[in-house]
Amino acid sequence: MNIEIQPSRYDFSTLAEGYDSWYLSREGKLYDKFEKTGMMKYLPAQSDNKTLLDVGCGTGHWSEFFSECGFTVTGLDVSRRMIDVAQSKSNKDITYFVGDAHKLPFPDGAFDVAAAITTIEFTRNPAGVIREMVRCTQKPGGRILIGVLNCCARINRERRNKGIQPYVDAWLLSPHQLRNMLEPYGKPEITTTGFMPKLTWLHLLAHLCNSVGRFFHLPTGALVLGKVQL
Repeated sequence: MNIEIQPSRYDFSTLAEGYDSWYLSREGKLYDKFEKTGMMKYLPAQSDNKTLLDVGCGTGHWSEFFSECGFTVTGLDVSRRMIDVAQSKSNKDITYFVGDAHKLPFPDGAFDVAAAITTIEFTRNPAGVIREMVRCTQKPGGRILIGVLNCCARINRERRNKGIQPYVDAWLLSPHQLRNMLEPYGKPEITTTGFMPKLTWLHLLAHLCNSVGRFFHLPTGALVLGKVQL
């Protein structure tokens, strides 16, 4: 007897309507800028006319970013409410689907790039999701982009210790763990970003703090970024 496995460790539908409010806060804007600046280094030099699959796209925040970078974007999320929000706010040419990241509804090699930003750590089988992303990406020459919440980062540990959702239900990963998950598919490039002073009144120094953390390749940024060329 086959038992259906729930694809997500947390039901993000409950957060759909208010999810984007984080990005409007001062702290959220800083983290968002740092994360996207870090991701830019892993994008192809020429993105125009390239196709990108955004796995676990949620409300489309990163889908819109990838679209602005020139990709033709397809977003997929298991939550219908998240997809509804993404479709309602988007004025870009992005196609959205409701679907399970463990069983992507796309043919082999359908995309030039497959990305998953703060997605795999909330799935039941992160390695299986990456395997599906690889299947749907062109070989050779395709690219896998992953962003995961860092278990080595103070802010993520504090959120878990305080019982804050959805962090309690996340598989927080280290840079080393993400590298190990990507190595079967090529030589991964791994970095972290999102270095922020602990005290709010020191946030004026956030850009300096993040630059120092990135320059010295510290492993404690809030987000681990990984890229592998297929």
